[in-house]
Amino acid sequence: MQLKDFVKNAISSISLAIIESKDELKDKGVIVNPEKTEIGKSGERLLRNDGWRYIQNLEFDILISVEDKSLNEGNAGLKVAGILNIGIGGNDEVSNQNQNRLKFSIPVAFPTTETPNEYTSKKST
Repeated sequence: MQLKDFVKNAISSISLAIIESKDELKDKGVIVNPEKTEIGKSGERLLRNDGWRYIQNLEFDILISVEDKSLNEGNAGLKVAGILNIGIGGNDEVSNQNQNRLKFSIPVAFPTTETPNEYTSKKST
C-alpha cells in the first residue's frame, strides 16, 4: 500500500467514525467535533452556545497494521493491531506487513448533568 492510500484510508475512516458518532449520540447530548467554540481564561476550549460546556480532546494513539496480501485479488487493507485477523490456512499467499502509529484527537463536548444544590457554593453578598 502506498503512503497516499494509507493516509486517505485513515482520514476516511476517522471522518466516518466522527459522522457515525455524531448521529448516534446527538440525542444523548454528545457533540462530536463542535464548530462554534471559544477559548476560556485558562486556555480551555468551551462550547459557547450550549451553556459554556467544556470541550475535551479525545486522544487516540493507535497501532495500525498495513498488510499487502498477494492472492488472486491482490488487495491491501488497514487493520488496527489487536483486531488483526490472523489465521492459518492452506492458501499459497505472500504477505507483507508494516506497522505504524497513528495519533490524532477529536474534540468532544460530553453530556453534562446539573450540579445538585448541596454541591453548589453559596457566595456571600
